[in-house]
Amino acid sequence: MSKIPIEIKKIKYSEVKWGEEYETIEYLISIFEKGKKWRNSILCNIDEIEEFRNKISELIDQNYTAEKLNIAQDKAKTLDKHYANDELCVDCNYRYSSHCKTCIFELQSPLERRLYLALTNEYIKFSVQYPLNWNGEYISLAGRSYNNPKKNFKEVLTIVDFFLEKKGIKLCVYTDGHTFHEKTEEQAQRDKRIDRKLQKLGYKVLRFTGKDINDDVKAVVSEIKTWIN
Repeated sequence: MSKIPIEIKKIKYSEVKWGEEYETIEYLISIFEKGKKWRNSILCNIDEIEEFRNKISELIDQNYTAEKLNIAQDKAKTLDKHYANDELCVDCNYRYSSHCKTCIFELQSPLERRLYLALTNEYIKFSVQYPLNWNGEYISLAGRSYNNPKKNFKEVLTIVDFFLEKKGIKLCVYTDGHTFHEKTEEQAQRDKRIDRKLQKLGYKVLRFTGKDINDDVKAVVSEIKTWIN
């Protein structure tokens, strides 16, 4: 990788004023044209070089996340807010990695994000927000809506929070923000219908409450591992 053709030299010189000797420090910044023999130089003091440094730092800070993750500036700003304030991001091992795009922009809740990070820490292979049709096959969500006759959303049986497949086991993991008793009758019946259909299609289903994940996410991961190992 080529280096930036820039050179900075610190220059000290002394001069006598009114019978006293003073030392002056300045900085010579030289920029060389690649492949050519000329250079452009400027002499500046400490205040000017500090301003130069600060402007470079500001520019890097403004664009670092977007360029590091190859994402648009609006998404980068969203990530930067999470990095600064979100408890799951502050000490995360995956800051500025592709995991951030999945964790922040694809997952639906802090519960999913917490489990996502826990599973990732265990090097478990999985897919998130995995859609299945009524035959138990993966189905793309692109362009689907309830008003589209060719790509109707009714063809989607479920969107699995976490889908894992290993050694012939197909495991669907869901995170619920409420306990069984907090669900409405309609929600509980819908979940039961989905679970029964998935089981008939050969899938295993695990559902974890917010309390399960928040109180002991390691135990949740351990239970998931027993199904796939």
